[in-house]
Amino acid sequence: MKTNKYNYSIFETFQFLSLDIVLGTLSVGYMATRILDVVSNPLWWIILPMAVWVVYSLDHIIDSHKNKEASVITRHKYHYNHRKTIILFVILIGVITLFFSLLYLDTKILALGFILSIFIGIYFTILYFFRQKKLALLQKELFIAIVYAMGIFMAPLAWYGSLPSFSVILIVFNIFILAWFEGIMISWFDFDYDIEDGHTSFTVIAGKKLTRRFLIVGHMLVEILTITALIITPVSIEFWALLITFIMNVILGLIIIFPDSFSRNNYYRLIGETVFWLPALVVFV
Repeated sequence: MKTNKYNYSIFETFQFLSLDIVLGTLSVGYMATRILDVVSNPLWWIILPMAVWVVYSLDHIIDSHKNKEASVITRHKYHYNHRKTIILFVILIGVITLFFSLLYLDTKILALGFILSIFIGIYFTILYFFRQKKLALLQKELFIAIVYAMGIFMAPLAWYGSLPSFSVILIVFNIFILAWFEGIMISWFDFDYDIEDGHTSFTVIAGKKLTRRFLIVGHMLVEILTITALIITPVSIEFWALLITFIMNVILGLIIIFPDSFSRNNYYRLIGETVFWLPALVVFV
């Protein structure tokens, strides 16, 4: 039997395992607790990144089984080649996450987490059984963005206990939209790979031209909305958080406006995913 050996750098492995996304989750989570001015459960800082890592890893594992070692997408090939180890860690970390959640999180957050878990379970079930079909239902960029935003903000909002200000609501909305746009942007750059591997993505469904127009217009609308909010928001933690989401939006917008400048060495993916580290800058406010 022929075996293929692949040598990956530490940085590539860091990216393939979605650890850069995990760091972004912690960064956005920190901003969420600051803008809502809530005292977080210390164990939440362990549960949150573990839960996010499990979801992202499951998604990559399912994708990797479509073409196995023949996949042209390196991330999927990596997950297939290391599937036994990764699945073992997914199970282990998933069990630890569940144990910590049941033991240390309050009832309200557990109920919200249970609803989110059902949503995730239904999605992965549909994805597994209908992965050969290019259904709009399997639009994973939107699903991932919803899970990302809900997973980060549901506990801080539950601790806050009431309807937050318009600025906070807009910050939550911006993070969700930016997570969605970033996923679509990645699919735009990976269009040829997704076509070759037979994966369904926003760009595969809508086409490259329409997808790029959608992103450019979408980023412009977010900029207009955020600038308007910045004008009417007094200088505060919420103001600086809004400004950070505005900068994040500009960076992601520039990538899709000038794609040739970011296509080399997967810079679009590197910048697109690490831009979610920027919310941690509220530590200086």
